[in-house]
Amino acid sequence: MMRIRRRALLVTAAIAGLSIGTAVVVSAAAVPRAGSGAGGCFDPVAFGAVPDDGVDDRAPVQAALDAASAAGGGTVCLGSGRWRVSRAPAGSYDRFAALSTHGAHVTLTGTGPGSVLELVGDQQAAAVAVVSLDPGASDVTVQRLLIDTSAASNTDEQTHAIAIGSGVCTTANGTCSMPVSDVTVRDVVFAHPATPGSRKGDCIRVLGNTAATAVERVTISGGSFVSCARSGIGVQRNVLSLAVLGNHFGEQIGDTAFDGEATGGDWDDGLRLEGNSFADSTVNFSASLTSYRHATITGNTFAGKGLSLYRTEDVVVADNTFDVTAVSGAGVVDSQNVATGDKIAGNIIRRHGASGPGIRITPHSGGIPAQVTVTGNTIALDGDADGIYGDSVHEIGVRDNDITFTGAAPDGSGVTLQGISGPIEDAMITGNTVAGASPYFAAIRLDSRPEPFRGVTVALNSARGAARSLQCSQRAPGGFPPSIVSTGNRWPVAPTCPVATLQPGQ
Repeated sequence: MMRIRRRALLVTAAIAGLSIGTAVVVSAAAVPRAGSGAGGCFDPVAFGAVPDDGVDDRAPVQAALDAASAAGGGTVCLGSGRWRVSRAPAGSYDRFAALSTHGAHVTLTGTGPGSVLELVGDQQAAAVAVVSLDPGASDVTVQRLLIDTSAASNTDEQTHAIAIGSGVCTTANGTCSMPVSDVTVRDVVFAHPATPGSRKGDCIRVLGNTAATAVERVTISGGSFVSCARSGIGVQRNVLSLAVLGNHFGEQIGDTAFDGEATGGDWDDGLRLEGNSFADSTVNFSASLTSYRHATITGNTFAGKGLSLYRTEDVVVADNTFDVTAVSGAGVVDSQNVATGDKIAGNIIRRHGASGPGIRITPHSGGIPAQVTVTGNTIALDGDADGIYGDSVHEIGVRDNDITFTGAAPDGSGVTLQGISGPIEDAMITGNTVAGASPYFAAIRLDSRPEPFRGVTVALNSARGAARSLQCSQRAPGGFPPSIVSTGNRWPVAPTCPVATLQPGQ
């Protein structure tokens, strides 16, 4: 009883010094000064929090965060133990979070997975983030914690473990015209599972609610996404410069593990998705980018599902390993709609399960891929499909890929280009090697259906085990108006191109 009474007195004294909704002001007599806690921390225990006692710690932890912000920056340290939090009450600055900050130079840190932020109780079917970084937040770090929402009930689909960016701001403090910037989330473990009878959101949701409150320069590293009701990381609109480095995404993720989708806004811009590992997934893709510019996806391991690109520009997919058991006919690396300047290079792709391409590049909803490079990939397919498939691509280079069919593929080809939605223009297919244990359809297949091919070079390719080498077909006359440059290829059988003229030197 004495401990609970002391907690109540300390929390009341601390909160009395805070002005909610404007710039935070803290009475020096009410809260500890920076450096008064161990290691210079703002210690929630000094504000009345007691871990592991089954009592809600939200108010004292929030008071410590506000005090650190008011001091011009500081570190809030959570020791080992379970720190219970719940949705902030009516009248709080951010009613849609348990803990929140819109301050600068603030760090919320634990000691590792033994420091647990635990969202508990009935959330009244309302949106809530365990930690929310609201417009105005700058140079903020959240690190070395476990965030656990498994004891929360009656949650909403916008219940997130961490929300980076939100719609919570006021004109009084100017935050409605301020971005969320320079954020680090490091070494955080997420236990954010789906709850029977309730809905939940992402482990981390990144959202610039408006262009004025965009999210800028975020790094998420070293995280362990053990379970996430929806996505591991969900990226929405107005997100500029995001680095996702060295995280592990587990099997208990309800949707795409990394889901970048600029809904309701302009394109997102700037992504480094590097060195992450993706376990098997219940959906078609482990990672997905929609409406994204200037992204580098490199050095990741995809075990189970692949990568989707939709409406992208200047995206590099390089040096990743995909060992995929597919559940649909989409490509392991699947690019649709605009794909301007995208490069897919140096990846190792092994495909099992449902038949489909290793790499697929196609138009969609009027968007035509252009200036695409597919080079230096190693592709092994169990099923009857194409190693690399492209439809209606303007300016495509398919170079130096090694494609192997490990089983029967009577309809599969090493490289297939088709003109269905639009013409194939300026295609360079050079230096590729195609092999199969059983005869496959063709090493290279060019098919006008009915859109024409305008400028094709097929050079220095080789094949083993192919029923056909270079196969050309058309649905209407004029599918190959210029001749095909075919030179230096090593074919097991002569080309089958009665509808096209091959320049000498094949």
